[in-house]
Amino acid sequence: MIKQSTGMRVSLAVTGSLKATLDGGLVRIYGGAVPGAADAALGGAVLLTEVSVGGDGTPLTFEPTAPLGILKKSVAENWTGNNVADGAPTFFRYVKAGDTGDASSSSIRFQGTAGPLGSDMFIAELPLVSGKPQSFAQFELTFPEQ
Repeated sequence: MIKQSTGMRVSLAVTGSLKATLDGGLVRIYGGAVPGAADAALGGAVLLTEVSVGGDGTPLTFEPTAPLGILKKSVAENWTGNNVADGAPTFFRYVKAGDTGDASSSSIRFQGTAGPLGSDMFIAELPLVSGKPQSFAQFELTFPEQ
């Protein structure tokens, strides 16, 4: 289940736009113990890869429209990164550039499980191998109907 940080919930309450809140972020994939909340510190988790536009650290953006309430990655962007360590992913965090992973109730983040089918973020080729590219052809966020 996706967990939102306090900072993300506050931003959504003030700006009212998921896109405005999340544009300018990065996807970081970790191995190790999953923090209990998106506000929590990373603890001993190991960074396996960081995904950005073209893998060069350029922050990610989302499409300007959200048909049926689904916010999708920008189709013009190549979301990729190179794995920096070997390992089995256990979770991901979507963070703003500069997020240090320390405990914070003001950082804009969301996190979920990562790995095989059934995870919040499905990764087809496991385990991750250092030096190999990791990319996203698709990345979508939606809130279920009530």
